[in-house]
Amino acid sequence: MFGFSSNETVSITKKVEIKEELAITPIESIDQVYELDRCTSWIQDKCVNKVCLQFPDALLGDSVEVAVSLGKRIGRQVYILGDTSCCVDEVAAQHVGADAVIHFGHSCQSPTSRLPVLYVFRKSPLDVPHFVNCFKDTFPDTSERILLLYDVSYAHYMGEVSDLLMPAFRELCVSRLRVDQQDGGESWTSSLAEGSQERDYHLLYIGQDGPTLTNLVISLPGRSLRVYDPNSPSPDLRLYDGGKSRFLMRRLYLVERVKDARILGIVVGTLGVSDYLGAVERVKQLAARRGKKCYIFAVGKPNVAKLANFPEVEVFVLVACPENTLVDSKEFFRPLVTLYEVELACQDRPWSERYVVDFRELLPGGPHHTEIEDSPTDPDTPDMSLITGQLRYLGDQLEDSSPDTVALRADMTVSRGAESLASRSWQGLEQKLGQTEVRLAERGRSGLPRGYTDEGEV
Repeated sequence: MFGFSSNETVSITKKVEIKEELAITPIESIDQVYELDRCTSWIQDKCVNKVCLQFPDALLGDSVEVAVSLGKRIGRQVYILGDTSCCVDEVAAQHVGADAVIHFGHSCQSPTSRLPVLYVFRKSPLDVPHFVNCFKDTFPDTSERILLLYDVSYAHYMGEVSDLLMPAFRELCVSRLRVDQQDGGESWTSSLAEGSQERDYHLLYIGQDGPTLTNLVISLPGRSLRVYDPNSPSPDLRLYDGGKSRFLMRRLYLVERVKDARILGIVVGTLGVSDYLGAVERVKQLAARRGKKCYIFAVGKPNVAKLANFPEVEVFVLVACPENTLVDSKEFFRPLVTLYEVELACQDRPWSERYVVDFRELLPGGPHHTEIEDSPTDPDTPDMSLITGQLRYLGDQLEDSSPDTVALRADMTVSRGAESLASRSWQGLEQKLGQTEVRLAERGRSGLPRGYTDEGEV
């Protein structure tokens, strides 16, 4: 049977890669590590009746002990959500009718749309004296303007770091977490010198390579960027480029792909981040301006197999949180782009030195929002494709922008939807009405697909 299905021993013996080791915290340290006093006070202040505790995979080993301890403190039942996403899983929380969510571990801190959230970050170790010595050796000039950023797991050390460095480095700016007491969400804030911008500062980041660092590299135009990784064997303040030039070249290529595309697929990668519906509507408006069709897909976490089911879509637009919006789409059948790249392609918007990864900044009220022009480009004016070298006519796309799947034109040509269906090698079950002989029903196969009863042994 292995010719028709995979060998079951392959699945059993397959080695599964685990990005983070499973954390098992001593019982006597649970209250301190997971800040249960703070969690209890927050639940009581919010008058929460039913709360969900969201844990990433690496912290699931402590989830039961945390839930039991917290349940005893508040005198109510709590629920555990096993979700390694950096976003709050509001959909799963609503399945049990939760009033609030406590998110443990790393988080992108995207604001939620329905439930109040409390973030409890993991506390990673940092050798503060060693970091301070590396800092002073790297920046001997104490008048340098330096902006210190860090992963949220090191936030609890920033008070000590500031006390040791601020007296000597007057131009040092240490970012900090700002807590909004209304919804429990945290966000970053920093106070730069009056009249200065990020480009005037040397950027310094404490943390590991990952989505947070990638977003930092492409979104903040500093004089230089240095990274201090406490988990490396010999931590130091190393210069970091992160392949920014190659990244921007790739994204500019994707902008051209959007310009060439006639059918866009909007992939909703999150249902919990606020204003995601506004981002979907923004893509639809931009596409309509350029005469492009749009289809909306809610497929959970996108992967190659899921999106390959829609070959008619030429470019997918991913609506997700900042840490999940940049996807390397080389393995995908069609490229995945961001809302910012759709803006550049459909709005004739100039490229700026700050790459926008948070779609909320492009919506009305955001710092990078621009109004969509009412009148599109002259449909009779061609545009040259930098990929194919052919001319693009907006008029051809406007003609096919109707949502109808099949529509007969005056010149007896059919729309693109019918052409796509006709070009498929398999178009679905054929009815063949009147062409098939009517026969009585017969007994079919019985058993499982991996081995029907009428099949012999192979």
